[in-house]
Amino acid sequence: MNKLYKVLSFVLLAVFLLSACAPAATATTAPEQPTAEPTAVPATEAPAPEATAVPEQPAASTGPAGVLRLPLRPGVTVGSLWTAAGRHLDEAFLSGLVAVKWTADGVQPMLAESWEMEGEGTAFIFKLRQGVKWSDGESFTADDVLYTFSIYANPKVGAIHAGKLADVVGYADVKDGKTETLAGVTKVDDYTVRVELSTKSPLFVELKVPFISILPAHILASIPADQLKGNDYWNKVVGTGPFVMTNMVQDQLVEGAANPNYFEGQPKLEKIVFQVYADSNTMLAALEAGEIDGMLYQGGGIPVDQVSRFEALPNLKVFGNMDAGLPTFLLVNLKKDYFQDVRVRQAMMYAIDRKTIIETVKLGTGSVSNTMFPGAWARNDADLTDYQYDPEKAKALLAEAGWDSTRQIDLQRYYTDQVNKDTVDAIASMLQEVGINAVVREVKSAEFQASVDDGSLELAYAANGQGLDPSLGFLVTGCGQRLAVGYCNEQVDALYAQGQASADRAVRAPAYQEISKLLNADLPKVWLWWEVRPVAFDTRIVGLAEHYTEQPLLMFDIPVYNEIHLWYTK
Repeated sequence: MNKLYKVLSFVLLAVFLLSACAPAATATTAPEQPTAEPTAVPATEAPAPEATAVPEQPAASTGPAGVLRLPLRPGVTVGSLWTAAGRHLDEAFLSGLVAVKWTADGVQPMLAESWEMEGEGTAFIFKLRQGVKWSDGESFTADDVLYTFSIYANPKVGAIHAGKLADVVGYADVKDGKTETLAGVTKVDDYTVRVELSTKSPLFVELKVPFISILPAHILASIPADQLKGNDYWNKVVGTGPFVMTNMVQDQLVEGAANPNYFEGQPKLEKIVFQVYADSNTMLAALEAGEIDGMLYQGGGIPVDQVSRFEALPNLKVFGNMDAGLPTFLLVNLKKDYFQDVRVRQAMMYAIDRKTIIETVKLGTGSVSNTMFPGAWARNDADLTDYQYDPEKAKALLAEAGWDSTRQIDLQRYYTDQVNKDTVDAIASMLQEVGINAVVREVKSAEFQASVDDGSLELAYAANGQGLDPSLGFLVTGCGQRLAVGYCNEQVDALYAQGQASADRAVRAPAYQEISKLLNADLPKVWLWWEVRPVAFDTRIVGLAEHYTEQPLLMFDIPVYNEIHLWYTK
């Protein structure tokens, strides 16, 4: 055992002994119901608040009356078509046809007041709300829906959720550049839209439609698709949401005022403010100082080693065991020839002592995973190889694969809190111990995303929020998907389609259980654990903490119906 690993082992043991003196958060089981794209946390480091610096008499929040203040990370103000965490802005300024209920038991009608399914899911007819106004006074109509669906699908736009429309008739022609209009989305009349699907998909409304925020055709339709990103529209969004954007300073600040014409009623809050913070540590410092009203899942939430400190603040409601529905893994670029031999990826699995990392560094939170899906119904653990810690087996597999131990491997980390730093350092040391020379590099969100796109990525510590439904795993394991980074198994793709062909879980489960088995064997990712992600909210906002009390898990990058128009300050 090398010197570095000996030192690490001592640190892990010390942390374990210390943590035994205080209660540790325990992971909850992800709900088995119908979330989404990996969220990258920027890595511009700021001094972390001292874990012991709890005021003897913490002051209550002194936030302004009628104002909700929330954090954002850098890179999300460019527009939600291109960034996952930008969906928080959509919840404020835009609306979709439907939104996921915070209780995770279906969807809430929004711009669509109702819908009908044809042919067991081969088409859907949406009846739109009448009388809805855009914030510039123009009327919302079916034309806006037709424009939005087609622009999301257009490859010139590069929307992160374009794949949600893959089942719509005409998607392939749009993707191939033959047309810019989805043939399957048609206008019946000004307030009725029909969407025809190329395959039976009875869960289309529940699983795909919530990711699409409707955009104003009367403003954007004249803008070429390849010029939409960076257009001035995103600096002064015209929408149908509960707030009207009043100020935008890219990567710094977004402000909005209550929309007096919001279709569900004028919000009780007068103003919403999104402040961009460099990293999770600055967000946490702002939360502790009473400068923001919540710590959302982005930024990593509250590190597990700091939960008790925030629980001591009287103005906060802390959810220390909040289920993140979050598979966490090493993202492996399978386009690199030296990662293509499955024995190399198997060796990584055997090299990492995941159980010890959870028990020590992660203070007992989370649970070991050997495949992707958090929902127990979507996997059969008895069919899965458990990859228990076995460094000697890892070394043997690498030898069989002809691994070059002199090659230095770049291991990216974009989480900035100490627990995640220690976690990735532990992983790197364990990989080094068996001959994989992984060197940790802290990166900003934009660097990580760019490395995926330009192919320079080797390894990254990453996660994929998808707790609501296993079908959302297609975004990171489907053929041709950006975050599959070279993985393609046509059998997996076919099983995803099979799993979406019914709304009955009993019918769907075998398909996802087979996918779980294949992902356990193929190892397109080095599976680590399912995470919890603690969050906290200032109780001066009535409705915010109450909302999360009822929400069973964090839902990533999809607008959630949270009745924000009913929230108010004490």
